Amino acid sequence: MYLYIVSLDLINGLYPFILDIFSIISVFMGVLVITTKNPIVSVLFLISLFLVISTNLVVVGMHFIGLSYILVYVGAISILFLFILMLINIRISELLSYTGNSIPLALIFSIVIYNIIPNDNTGNLEIDLATSSK
Repeated sequence: MYLYIVSLDLINGLYPFILDIFSIISVFMGVLVITTKNPIVSVLFLISLFLVISTNLVVVGMHFIGLSYILVYVGAISILFLFILMLINIRISELLSYTGNSIPLALIFSIVIYNIIPNDNTGNLEIDLATSSK
């Protein structure tokens, strides 16, 4: 199972399985951002997600976009989220509420979304140039 679109043997001197590793780590970090109950820890996972994505961009060869991703998202937006959460002063007792009832709802929602999105990947995007010029 390949998680990348690039069909080369080497990407900037590296084998493409590194992209698979980065994509698996980024999906794992994204899940941790959503499922973590403490918002400050969630923002720290968000910062690590941005770092993994920017590293993936640098490995692919888009150095400027990867570095600007670090500057804009990690340097500005994530730190702003972190400062706001620290100013709110969330108590630990507010974080201990039971949220286990949302797991069945999340499973039902993901099954519905999976069935709504068509998974026909045959590529039926045929363009007839003779009829489109009329």
